[in-house]
Amino acid sequence: MPNSRRPIAPAEEDVLDYLEAYFEELGETDSLTHETAITYLAGQGIEPVDARDILEQLLLKGYLYEVGDKIRIPPRS
Repeated sequence: MPNSRRPIAPAEEDVLDYLEAYFEELGETDSLTHETAITYLAGQGIEPVDARDILEQLLLKGYLYEVGDKIRIPPRS
């Protein structure tokens, strides 16, 4: 079955790339919450209000998911 996730906009792709890189930096020891993600993205030059909106879109489109208050990134194929 082909990838069933909806296409994402270039800004969403950028945020996803930033978050994947950040997950690699974190390793297995830390986890990512919405607020941590927004703070990190602000450091990458993304306005917090935009970061919140993009995170929500990525969650709705299935590029991110939540477990409790933690954000996870499923593998891209």
